[in-house]
Amino acid sequence: MSFHTRFRRLRRSLFRLYYRVKYFPFVRERRRSAGDEERGFIVIQLDALSHDDLERAVRQGQAPHIRRLLQRDGWQLRRYPAGLPSATPAAQAAIFYGTRDRIPAFRFYERTIDRTIVCSRPADVQFIRDRLPESGILRNGSSYTNIFDGGADRAAFTFAARRPQPVFQKMGGGRVLLLALLHPFRMVRMVFASLWEYLLEEWNRLISQFRGQSTHYWWYIPILHIGTNVVLRELQTLAVLLDIYVGVPAIYTTYNSYDEYGHHFGPVSRPAMASIRALDRRVGDILRMVRRLPGRPYDVWILSDHGQTPSQPYRVEFGETLGDTIVTAARHGVRVAASPAALAPESGDALDHLVRELEEVAAGSIHPARRALLRVARWVRSQYGLFPLVAEVVRESTDTRIVVTYSSSLAHVYFTTSTRPLLHDEIMANREQHALHAFLAAHRGIGLVITRARDGAIVTGAAGQVHIDRTGRRTRLTGTDPVDDYAATDRERAEIVRLVRLDNAGDLILFGAWDPRENRCICFDDQVGAHGAMGGAQYWPFLLTPPGAIPEDVVIEDPLDIHPLLARYSTAPAGRADGQAQP
Repeated sequence: MSFHTRFRRLRRSLFRLYYRVKYFPFVRERRRSAGDEERGFIVIQLDALSHDDLERAVRQGQAPHIRRLLQRDGWQLRRYPAGLPSATPAAQAAIFYGTRDRIPAFRFYERTIDRTIVCSRPADVQFIRDRLPESGILRNGSSYTNIFDGGADRAAFTFAARRPQPVFQKMGGGRVLLLALLHPFRMVRMVFASLWEYLLEEWNRLISQFRGQSTHYWWYIPILHIGTNVVLRELQTLAVLLDIYVGVPAIYTTYNSYDEYGHHFGPVSRPAMASIRALDRRVGDILRMVRRLPGRPYDVWILSDHGQTPSQPYRVEFGETLGDTIVTAARHGVRVAASPAALAPESGDALDHLVRELEEVAAGSIHPARRALLRVARWVRSQYGLFPLVAEVVRESTDTRIVVTYSSSLAHVYFTTSTRPLLHDEIMANREQHALHAFLAAHRGIGLVITRARDGAIVTGAAGQVHIDRTGRRTRLTGTDPVDDYAATDRERAEIVRLVRLDNAGDLILFGAWDPRENRCICFDDQVGAHGAMGGAQYWPFLLTPPGAIPEDVVIEDPLDIHPLLARYSTAPAGRADGQAQP
């Protein structure tokens, strides 16, 4: 036996002893899975990091661990389409459960129950989860900081699970609390990192304000980011490290900090790029744990669910929200659901009050002085400055109603006078709806207006209209094809058709205008990094896997294609999942 082999065995024995002492409360749990040698998997999701921006971070030296995987260890990096909507709820439903039906956006309207669904409200996410399959790829596994549980036995910091969880259990329960006590140095480091995070974000936001790039701001946003970008980041990493020690067969964890920084400062901004370095260190922690501990063999997958495209907020560009535009154009009652509602905790009462105030204004039943004050407030809100636009959820009772939901660069417009989705011909036959369709198609802030056809979709832009069948082929074209800059292939065009044909998609679907020369799109939210639709990097996430983890003949054209690749781990022969053990 060579010296190198003896040294490697000794080092592993020392690490095993170290972790046995460190995780002594969990030794019995590890022993229960000691004889199970089936290959497991660990998925690390770097939320919203596009393929191109990951490559940029590697070139700039922001991701040394990932660069080592690519250059030294031969890992395979591929770009794949995010599908529509290019948003986390749909992507995780596809990866976890093999379906993304009935999730047309991050925010959408269910006309059958007259309810707006917002995927940052736990009750709404649970509503979606209840319609998904009971079991997913994380059977007998763990889910950390995800939208859904994936069928996991343990789901912490996750919005919705198979069965609703108490708050303490959602936060990881006593297991995470014990982990924190077992890592006092990390906890002290987390406190100092939180303080630094706060000061750095305030500085970056001040610089962005002077440059005219900052988005909506509330006093609690830096504190919220400390929770997601520092505290959760550390606790979920500790939970994954413990799961590796114990031998949990399926682990999926999502890091959200890049997505947050990308929305607020831009996907290639200094804060966003710096967050990649912090996430790369957590990737290194997990890979080291896999290498050091003998036991269950793991394949580690690193992926994103969508990317982000640099954007200009619609309100900044046009001085009003998309909802304001539609209200003015349609001259009808409207309810608008905008993203800041999801960011304001416990904002329901305030929003309900705002609704009542606006209804009173519409009805003329408010005192003239208060009406004037509200008009002044509306003007102040329309200006881009330090004060955020209050989230709009407006409803007026009229003969014709409209619901608008917008999710970053994607918006859905519902004509609620109908109890079912409307076809293009039906919209054109209605004078008011036809007029609104034409107005939105000509608006320079809106790139595409998409409507249903009996055998596909009709996509309208300012300079032309195209009919697309279910396979993505163009069957009729008038003027210039508006889709060319957004979807280059039939496969991408077919994704547009699939989205508009969902029962709970809008009667009109709007994509924010995208300029390929400037690489910038219009975002209907107050964000400078957008995703949800097509145009630029938002539609192109990445997948990074060890050699052999994905068979050579497999083509990934959709997050749905990832589901069977991860599901096979639970049915593969012991020691293999049609791939190699390469952490």
